[in-house]
Amino acid sequence: MSNPSTPRTVTRAQRGVVPILGFGVLTAAMDVYGGNVVQSVGPDVLAAVSFSLTAAFFVGLAAVRHGLAATFRPLRDLRRDVVGVNVTTAVTWLSMLYALKYLEPAVVSVVVVALGPILTIVLGPVLRRGSSVLRAEIWVSGGVLVVLGLLMWESVTGRSGVGELGTGQVVAGFVCTVACGVGSTSNIIFMKRLSEAGQTPQSVLAIRFFLMIGVTWVMTAFNDHPRLGAAFWPAVFVAVIGVGLPIYVLQIGIKHTEPITTSLLISVSPLITLLLQLLDGRLVPSLSSFVCTSAIIVLVALGIMRRGQKEAQEAREAWEARTPVLHGHTPTVTPEDMVKETPDDA
Repeated sequence: MSNPSTPRTVTRAQRGVVPILGFGVLTAAMDVYGGNVVQSVGPDVLAAVSFSLTAAFFVGLAAVRHGLAATFRPLRDLRRDVVGVNVTTAVTWLSMLYALKYLEPAVVSVVVVALGPILTIVLGPVLRRGSSVLRAEIWVSGGVLVVLGLLMWESVTGRSGVGELGTGQVVAGFVCTVACGVGSTSNIIFMKRLSEAGQTPQSVLAIRFFLMIGVTWVMTAFNDHPRLGAAFWPAVFVAVIGVGLPIYVLQIGIKHTEPITTSLLISVSPLITLLLQLLDGRLVPSLSSFVCTSAIIVLVALGIMRRGQKEAQEAREAWEARTPVLHGHTPTVTPEDMVKETPDDA
């Protein structure tokens, strides 16, 4: 039993909860809005304009604050991580935008985030040595994967919110969605690596979209009907709500959490997506989707609670190890002595 005078402290996982959940809400809004817009505006055009606007904003902001040389220095000093975050960003977003053409937004969202914890367990030790995973998180990830299988089955059998789909559409949708899941998981790990290398959220956003911009503008150039005028204002909305703001708050959350914790927290976004997609008249509410996404919320909550308990226990043990008991008096130790965090860079 811990000493009753042990001070309370905020764990790393708790510090990351609010920004990552904020990312989940914004991503859910993007899934629903993007799923509607890509029916009339090509995904390549929408992505080209929105990512160009986002990159211009963050490069300009970083250049004003630190100068162009400092803004682009990671291209030389952290070349592998910058290339990794650019490649995984392009894979994640392009595959997601195309998946939304074929599948219910809530299903796309839940497949991507359900794959996240499992892929983090597999890819974490490869892409980032020292990644830690708890046994409870492995069990939770397995449960999420089972629910994922149920969602895939309901989509193939026409029970999702978009109704009956051709086999080709379902296969194309799920191939894109799985690619998005792999890209998203790898992207989180590379973002964590850049954060650990001392890069702020703003500096990461200034260097992560170059490949995405190049690929989407090449695709747009070969588009017979790009409709740039029609895509501009939707792209502005996507740039703010779907790209810049959510990735910024996600980068803040990633700074404080392990990749597996980040992946589990992001898993709440499908339920938000399901609720928001009720505003889209193109989609009919799916009870089974609601049940499956709710089950994922419960599983994720269990995983996050276990991670929080683990970090709190480690903090208590560290405090007790550093605090000798002298004549029945325990010296004062502040929470800052237990959890060393670099200050947030807003």
